[in-house]
Amino acid sequence: MLNVDIEGAAELAARFDAMPTAIRAALKDKIADLADRLVDKIKNDKLGGEVLRARTGALQGSIEASVDDAGASVFSAGVKYAFAQEYGFDGDESVAAHSRAIREAFGNAIAPKTIFVRAFSRHMNLPERSFMRSALDDMQDEITQALSDAVSEGLDT
Repeated sequence: MLNVDIEGAAELAARFDAMPTAIRAALKDKIADLADRLVDKIKNDKLGGEVLRARTGALQGSIEASVDDAGASVFSAGVKYAFAQEYGFDGDESVAAHSRAIREAFGNAIAPKTIFVRAFSRHMNLPERSFMRSALDDMQDEITQALSDAVSEGLDT
């Protein structure tokens, strides 16, 4: 699972608890809205072709947001390759024995046939393709302004 968390969340939560109720409510609503907008940006922009192109939609479907009194998290759940795409990977990978269907041999079409492949290892050098951190960086100014506006709105009530 891949998470994007706010550094100093415990300190932020303590300060958040000390704030007046109106400011806390305004900030919580704004944080929930921003988390949803970040998820949309990741799914639609970053995974929609800007950084990666969706093949099956599994990675897009795995992006979620969680908001509670302690803060917000945007994460990918259940997709093993999310971390490798976000941060890159250079190392050896073991591939388990498996079967596969072939429809071509030596460049010629053949009737579909199932073959068995032995276990093997391969070296992978996958470059970093940040879709979560880059989306957060893209929204940094918007997030800062929105939180500042939420505090101002909370003070006005």
